Amino acid sequence: MQQNINKNYTSLAGFYNVLMKNIDYSSWAKYLFEITCKYNISVNSVLEIGGGNGKLANALSRKFPDYYLSDKSFVFLSEGKYKKNKICCDMTALPFKPNFNFVFAAFDTINYISSKKNFVQLLSEASEILNEDGVFTFDVSLENNSLSDLSGRKKVYDYHNQKIEHLSIYNEKRRIHTNEFIFRKDGKVIEKEIHKQKIFPFEFYLEQVDKSSFYIIDCLEAFGFRRGKPTSKRVQFILKKVK
Repeated sequence: MQQNINKNYTSLAGFYNVLMKNIDYSSWAKYLFEITCKYNISVNSVLEIGGGNGKLANALSRKFPDYYLSDKSFVFLSEGKYKKNKICCDMTALPFKPNFNFVFAAFDTINYISSKKNFVQLLSEASEILNEDGVFTFDVSLENNSLSDLSGRKKVYDYHNQKIEHLSIYNEKRRIHTNEFIFRKDGKVIEKEIHKQKIFPFEFYLEQVDKSSFYIIDCLEAFGFRRGKPTSKRVQFILKKVK
């Protein structure tokens, strides 16, 4: 069989629920809801950026009925069970009017932004679609979350008569965390997907937000309310528009 290198989440879309089976989406949704309560964020209309197959959307939209799900992968959006407001778009080119007061991205979505230019563009796009008192929140994986994969970590899954190899490896010099998925059938490689995430330093986000039309309400260690710091594994930034 011919080997194909596919666009991200083309082949992985159907397998993604198996890969993420240990992720507690209900708890993640509860955490985001608690953020809106703790910081007195008025939520009417919500946009999730990079929401994939809608597992988090299914949980969080119970709290926020006026909920919009976006992702760059049409295949991934189509595979999901969330059937309401779905939009296929790039996070650096959001096709919306200023209509939201809560915009968020979860689970490494922002780490897929590989350049300063694109991160700056994302901040600009998020600002444009938020109402005056709107809030933009996102989590990012920091280097301490990747250092355990310096020498590589490999898992093999059996799925629908295929063997799927998942290699996770971190390049410390380039600050790139790569996840490679190889799909084998009858011992032959039939497809491959390669996902690269940029692990920017903690200070990078502080500097770029400071130059933007946002200011930081708070930065937390993800899934809790302790103050985030450079040595955290994952942090949650909560931003508000400068008036």
